[in-house]
Amino acid sequence: MPLVAVVVAAVLLASPWKESLPPMRSTPPPDDVRSVSIDFGVVTDPGTDWGAVDQHLDSAGANAVELNAGRVEFTAFDWAAYPEAAAEPGTDHLSTAARALARTSDGAQREFGLIVDAFVPRWLEQDPSLAGRSTSGETATYQASASALATGPVGDRLVAYVVALGERYEPAYISVTELFLDGYTFGEDDLALYREMTGAEDWPRDESGAVQEDAPELGSWRSDVLAGLLARMRAGLDEVGDGDGASIALSMEVRVDWDDLAQGVPSSGHDYGVLLSAVDRLTVWAYFQNSGHEADSVEALTAALAAAGYDTSRITISVGLWAGRGRTIEPETMAEGVSFAATNGVRSVNVTPYSLMGDAYWTALASVWRPDASEEPA
Repeated sequence: MPLVAVVVAAVLLASPWKESLPPMRSTPPPDDVRSVSIDFGVVTDPGTDWGAVDQHLDSAGANAVELNAGRVEFTAFDWAAYPEAAAEPGTDHLSTAARALARTSDGAQREFGLIVDAFVPRWLEQDPSLAGRSTSGETATYQASASALATGPVGDRLVAYVVALGERYEPAYISVTELFLDGYTFGEDDLALYREMTGAEDWPRDESGAVQEDAPELGSWRSDVLAGLLARMRAGLDEVGDGDGASIALSMEVRVDWDDLAQGVPSSGHDYGVLLSAVDRLTVWAYFQNSGHEADSVEALTAALAAAGYDTSRITISVGLWAGRGRTIEPETMAEGVSFAATNGVRSVNVTPYSLMGDAYWTALASVWRPDASEEPA
C-alpha cells in the first residue's frame, strides 16, 4: 500500500468520524453571510427532523448555520478528553446536523459555525472554589471567577474545547457565548489577579469604603481578562492541522449598551476594541425588543459602530427573537431588524434561536433574504 494511503487510513482509524463528515466551510466564503443559530437542545434532540430544518433554511435563503456545540461539561459529541460530558454517549450530533445541512438548495456549500457556551453550572456545583463571587460573598451559579478563566482550569478547558472543535470539524468559525464578567468577580482569587494585572493594591472604593462596582478600571480589567483567554483560544486554533486552523475564525458574542452603542459593555468585560485585538469577529447581540427598543435601533447600532471606526466587516449582527417576560417579537418586527442589521458595511447577519421560529418567522425572513422568491415558478 502506498505511504499516503497508509497515512490516510491511520488518520481515519484514529478519527473515524472524519470519513463521513462533510466540509463545514466554503472556499471562498460567501460575501454576505445569512445564518440561523440552532439551540443545543435542538442539536442534541434525537427527534430533530434535520430534513425539515434544511427546508426551513433553504426557504429563508440562509447560507450559513450556527450549531450550539454545548459546554465543556455537556458536549454534543464524545470528547475523548472528557467522555463523561457527552450529552448522548456514542452519538455525534454535530456530524448528524452537518451531513443534513451541508448544501443549500442550489447545491452551494453551507457555512457552519460552532457555538461554545462558557457557562459551567455543574462544575461549579461540584467545585464552588471556581465560582465567581459578589462583593457580599455570594457564589455565582453559572459563571467561573476571573481567575479560574485567566489562569485556572475552567479557562484551560475552554481553550481545549475550542481547539478540539477546530481539530474535529474544521468549521468556518467558532463563536464563544455567555462569556462575561460583571458582579461576580470579587473573590479573594480575583483580587489577587486584579492586583497582579493592574498593580493596584485593592478594589476601587468610594469614600465610605464600599467597592465601586461600576468603576471604569474594573471594566478595563475584565475586558483584558477575557481578551487574554480569547487570545489563548486563537493561538490554539492557529496550531490546528499544522497551521490550517488559522483559517478558522474565532468570534466572541457581546452585549450592547443601548445608551452608548459604540463602546460595548466594559462592565461585563465587553469592551469591543479590546476584544477585537484577540478575536477575528464580534457577534453583537442586537436583541432590541428584549431591551425595550424598536427595530430601527439596529441601524443606529451599525451606524455607531461604523462611526467609531470599527471594521464592520468583522461584525456579525445577531437579531434575537426575545422580547422580554417570556414573549417573542413579531415576525414582521424580526424581519425589520434583520433588514436594518445589514447596513453600514455589515455583511454578516444572524437570527437566533431556531427553537422560537414558527412558520410565520421563516416566511418573514424569506421576505428579506429571498425577496424574489415569490416570483420563482412553482
